[in-house]
Amino acid sequence: MIDNKNSEIILCSGIKLDKNYENVLSYNEEQMVNLCRNNSIYTAREYSFLGNTNYIDIECPYESAMYSNYVAFLNPTFGNKWMFAWVTDVKLINPKTSRIFFEIDVFSTWYSRFNVGQAFIEREHVSDDTVGLHTLPENLETGEYIIDNKIKKNGYGKNDMCFILATTVYPYITQEDGKWVISGGNATPCNVYNSNLSGLEYFWYNNSTLGIEQLQHTIQAFANSGKSEAIYMLFTCPDSCFEKVLEGNEDDYYGSWGSVKQKQGSYTKLWSDNNTSVINKPSSLDTYVPVNGKLLTYPYCYILMNNGNGGNAIYQYELFKDNSNICSFLIDHAICPGASIFLKPYMYKNSDNSYNHMDGLSLGKFPMCSWNSDAYINWLTQNSVNIKMGMVENAFNIGTNVASQNVTGAISGGLGLISNIMQLQNKRDTMTPQAQGNINSGDVTYSSEETTFTCYQMSIKRETAIIIDRYFSRFGYKVNIVKTPNLNSRSKFNFIKVGGMDELISGNIPASDLEKINSLFRKGITIFHNYSDIGNYTISNPIV
Repeated sequence: MIDNKNSEIILCSGIKLDKNYENVLSYNEEQMVNLCRNNSIYTAREYSFLGNTNYIDIECPYESAMYSNYVAFLNPTFGNKWMFAWVTDVKLINPKTSRIFFEIDVFSTWYSRFNVGQAFIEREHVSDDTVGLHTLPENLETGEYIIDNKIKKNGYGKNDMCFILATTVYPYITQEDGKWVISGGNATPCNVYNSNLSGLEYFWYNNSTLGIEQLQHTIQAFANSGKSEAIYMLFTCPDSCFEKVLEGNEDDYYGSWGSVKQKQGSYTKLWSDNNTSVINKPSSLDTYVPVNGKLLTYPYCYILMNNGNGGNAIYQYELFKDNSNICSFLIDHAICPGASIFLKPYMYKNSDNSYNHMDGLSLGKFPMCSWNSDAYINWLTQNSVNIKMGMVENAFNIGTNVASQNVTGAISGGLGLISNIMQLQNKRDTMTPQAQGNINSGDVTYSSEETTFTCYQMSIKRETAIIIDRYFSRFGYKVNIVKTPNLNSRSKFNFIKVGGMDELISGNIPASDLEKINSLFRKGITIFHNYSDIGNYTISNPIV
């Protein structure tokens, strides 16, 4: 036994530090001593310390010592270094003496000597939570998706449609002996539409009473004149695809039909800041405003663009790099059977000041009309509009794609247990199965004026958003990068998990304790910066 005349011991009660090191303190030696003094039940300047043992004999009655759970002691034999430890047991030696068994708290004891290096950091509380900066998959259960907002593109309704007559003869008509007949000669043999040459000439007729009546008279005139074969095709097309040229005199039909001219600059910037209906990047999910910016990125929220005929495309908010908070698109138009309309995102995936063609979406084809022409061409044209849009299955199985990712590597400790709960337990589709039956519904969607671009702003449900948000608040984000971790980037607490067998901490620390400290970081550890906050994971924890 060594008699330590200059030693000191502080026996404490109610210290909220756990032996599993789930929660630790970023307190230096002086702060830890003050914490122990503030929670002491016994202090002494002299005590008996047995070298290389895990107990101390103190002159403290057992009825007082039995309530202790933490101890700090200063022993000159160890270079006047304060040691901090948990009380593991208390034994009665005699009426005045108690034996305190302890286990060293290696984190608090050596924290002041930490040299923090670089290591592979799996998770941490980041120091910059800008939306879109952190997008690594988390492999979390996202649940069912809901529609947070719906924006429908106008301009493709019945009142916006024209009937296009493609013919090799000018469809000018007159009446002879009470019958409508063709009075026009052969059309121009070479016309330009969509910057391509065509042997046909297009004529438009409004989808109105006068326009349809004029079209009926014209078709009858072709038949009465024995020129039905000159009508090559008849189809519907939005008037935004071409420029109208009025034909005829100032009679009842003037303004209801005419010839088609190629439109210059045939595009529209859709849902931009110049329009009343815009696609704003979200600030909430199903009315819930998240604390963590990562929840405002894919797969927790996204744009599902639908073309009204089974075609879909997914767009991620964080990939729009426009300086505004708006997601903009451009629409190209071209006149052709069924119409050719193509939507493409603006400043998407680093396409600065331009439009991304790779991630575009075509609008569903508009209906063909009946006409007298070659039977094979008629069949071919009518069936070409029912091409299956291959994106629908991917779009409506987003939840399965997100949730079927598997976590690689074993995760230990409290994080591992919670992560297993948070991960998907079974695969599922996140959209209604009826969506996959929309492939060949062009006639139905056209008649109900649904053949248009519709933006669905999708998000996870409020319940799921709250669960994931609190998970991020507790354990930070997956970062998977070699770096010096953020041990003090947050005002209240920081979570750090080191991957593999990397050594993060070095310093003037005994080898066995140093290895244990590094193993704690590999398990995942939460460092609180204020003792009063320990265990409170829902407290506001802003970036310093």
